[in-house]
Amino acid sequence: MTDTDLAVAPTRTAEIRGRASGISILAFFALAWTGWGTSNAVAGTTQTVVVVTAAVLSVVLIVLAWGRYRRAAVVRPDTVVRPDTAVHAAQSSPTGAPNGRHRFGLIVAAEWIGLGIVAFVLAAAGHPNAIPAVISLGVGIHFFPLARLFHVPAYLLTGALMCLIAVTTLVLAPLTSTTAMWTALPGFGSATVLYATCVKLLAESHR
Repeated sequence: MTDTDLAVAPTRTAEIRGRASGISILAFFALAWTGWGTSNAVAGTTQTVVVVTAAVLSVVLIVLAWGRYRRAAVVRPDTVVRPDTAVHAAQSSPTGAPNGRHRFGLIVAAEWIGLGIVAFVLAAAGHPNAIPAVISLGVGIHFFPLARLFHVPAYLLTGALMCLIAVTTLVLAPLTSTTAMWTALPGFGSATVLYATCVKLLAESHR
């Protein structure tokens, strides 16, 4: 094994671990969006089937992601990882460094606080139907700084699509006068985008 191999392997493993964590979070929220999307659009047995199917998909994606990480983390007996290389690997992973964790915490905190305030204002103003779309917009926006923080270009497309779904909902729902669209479009749309992002990250981990 060359010095280059020793320098790359730990970094690659840290990257796959980060992607596995991302897939776990995205799969969980994709399930939540599915449940929200079905709340007014479908009911009874159909809703149960859709949510259960989404739950199974989320579990499968999470298991595959962490399975890929476990395989990547296996170090052969003849492999020696230098201490300085391990430090470089930790620093290259945003969540592995204190500064990265701090920035991630600030992004998430700003997202939740901002969305909470907006949701409260919309409800108080008599526009609760717009809350799902606005939340989709806020979640979409928060993916842009995450793309840079985690060095995941796919998050740029994820954010753009979720913002597009939000705008589409805010335009089409009032025109159609269909109450279910206020939750169905951002719910199913956001869930689809998040699941697609999970598949994209999983595919990149297998390269």
